[in-house]
Amino acid sequence: MAQVAILAGGRGVRMGPATDSLPKPMVPVGGKPLLEYLMGWLKRSGVTEAFMCLGYRADAIQRHFGDGSRWGVRLQYQIETEPRGTAGCVRDLGSRVREDLLVVYGDLFLDLDCERLLDFHSSHDGAATLVVRRSDHPHDSDLIGCENGRITRVYRAKEGEPFENLACAAVWVIRPELLELIPKDRPTDFGRDIFPTALAEGRKLMAYVTEEVVLDVGTPERVKAVEKMRPGLR
Repeated sequence: MAQVAILAGGRGVRMGPATDSLPKPMVPVGGKPLLEYLMGWLKRSGVTEAFMCLGYRADAIQRHFGDGSRWGVRLQYQIETEPRGTAGCVRDLGSRVREDLLVVYGDLFLDLDCERLLDFHSSHDGAATLVVRRSDHPHDSDLIGCENGRITRVYRAKEGEPFENLACAAVWVIRPELLELIPKDRPTDFGRDIFPTALAEGRKLMAYVTEEVVLDVGTPERVKAVEKMRPGLR
């Protein structure tokens, strides 16, 4: 099992007033914080320890999850004192990252076969494996182009230009070598900065294309959509 980092540092402005007093991953979905579903998924996947990268209202998450023992997952916290971006906060884990790292955004609802993903990742020598699926909101997603499973570009849709409707699902497995591309001195994002840089340098990124449940729950409308999935919520 790879090491795991949960990125739960954003405020989530798309949530509107719901995040005035709560960080986005703590917004209630089906009667409990969204992040609890992710913790349950980690436990079912056999994960026993994880880093949780926090920022906005980190104390609310720390109070709720503590050391993670309630979910059978030993938690370590990395708290940013200024915005570091999705890549910067992982870079700040430093020497604690000793092996391949499974990175998961904290505003996701997942029903993904983690073992199969990690087996796929270990079957190639790429710098990263990105979980990729078709998106129902491509205009605010990091889109990808790929050929024979190898990613050729990571980009944003532009008005009037054609695009492939395959999107990064905010779950990826990265090898420690990829951390070398993340600068220490400024905020950076995986989709907008690090993955395009890796491709420009000729590094191999692989696409794990799936139709499994990987849902971005970053807006009130998407919260309602996930709640309609009940009683499947776990």
